[in-house]
Amino acid sequence: MREKLKISRRQIYYAIGIIAVIAVVELVTWGVTASLGKGVNIETHVRVMSWAMEILGIVLVSMVYFYLERDARSQKREIDLTHQNIEFEMKFLKSQINPHFLFNALNNIYALSVIKNERTPEMILKLSDMLRYTLYGSENKKVKVGKEIEYIQNFIEFQKLKMDSEPNITIDTQNCNPELLIEPMLIIPFIENSFKHGNIENSKKGWLQMEIKTLGPILIFQVKNSLPTIAINKDVVGGIGVENVRKRLDILYPDRYELKITTTDSAFSVYMKIDT
Repeated sequence: MREKLKISRRQIYYAIGIIAVIAVVELVTWGVTASLGKGVNIETHVRVMSWAMEILGIVLVSMVYFYLERDARSQKREIDLTHQNIEFEMKFLKSQINPHFLFNALNNIYALSVIKNERTPEMILKLSDMLRYTLYGSENKKVKVGKEIEYIQNFIEFQKLKMDSEPNITIDTQNCNPELLIEPMLIIPFIENSFKHGNIENSKKGWLQMEIKTLGPILIFQVKNSLPTIAINKDVVGGIGVENVRKRLDILYPDRYELKITTTDSAFSVYMKIDT
């Protein structure tokens, strides 16, 4: 079956322009001939002039058409390249994982296995789920909020393995619809940041409070953590990072998100609202 011929709007305008030029020239030619009267020389000169005007008009219309066509193709290439760059950047940002966390998690699992702790199989499964979600789940354009929360809970469990006592951590997801779809890896970097720069392992002075709730299509995420007196910076290499999350929000939810980050001498807080 033959492929259907696709005619663009510019091609239609081009054809209309050619017809309009010919029609106008012929109308002018008829008017001039009628006013000057009939005669071989007169009609010949008028006809030659009309042909010249038609050719000139067609050339001008064609030049405008081909200029616009070239400009449109150039713009399309730029848009395609922009989309490709954005898609590449998005995949790159989503695929990043903190290598220090991975090494620490493996070391912690090894330590559990050495002392034959009964949690060893459980933590291996948790790490497997986290890697699967990071490497494969983030390839999807949208994921359930519940999957992000599950990743966060597993992440916190691994952080607890490094602590001597139970940390002061509060997580509130009671008012969250776990089925709400969002772009992946938007919440997790803030939790990683809290453990990286906070003193949550200090059971007496450290703390972390997190709340995730939904209001219809609206997602509201809040996290607040204590800060040490002297700034610390753990696991500097790797991770998606707060600024990269902001870039992703600009691309994914333009004019549909709100992000407030506040730092005081004793606390760091994040408020993020997304209209999904």
